[in-house]
Amino acid sequence: MLILIPIFFLSFSLNAKNIYEFSDENLENDFIELSREVSCPLCAGSSIAESDSDIANDLKNLIFKELENGKTPKEIKNNLIQLYGEGILFMPENKISIFILYGFPLLLIIIGISFLFNFSKK
Repeated sequence: MLILIPIFFLSFSLNAKNIYEFSDENLENDFIELSREVSCPLCAGSSIAESDSDIANDLKNLIFKELENGKTPKEIKNNLIQLYGEGILFMPENKISIFILYGFPLLLIIIGISFLFNFSKK
């Protein structure tokens, strides 16, 4: 019975991660980069590289298979955007959405400062 106690605690220290065997080191680097760029649909604010949820593991498996089948990272990103929408990526590909994301608050600040400047003159 005492032998089971260390085995019990040892089981918590072991981490069950998916191990992918790549045919090329460049594919492995592409996989790591893509898994950091793709956000987990279930976990808010984390990438699929950081998440161990079922959907994150499914997305990692999908990326692995598509990379091994010869698809480029750009093609894989486009497929994921078609399936999940542009919110699947941490940094959107669409330049208009980037402008809206960063430009609109800046525009509001400029308008607010101009109103304050005009009212302070009067």
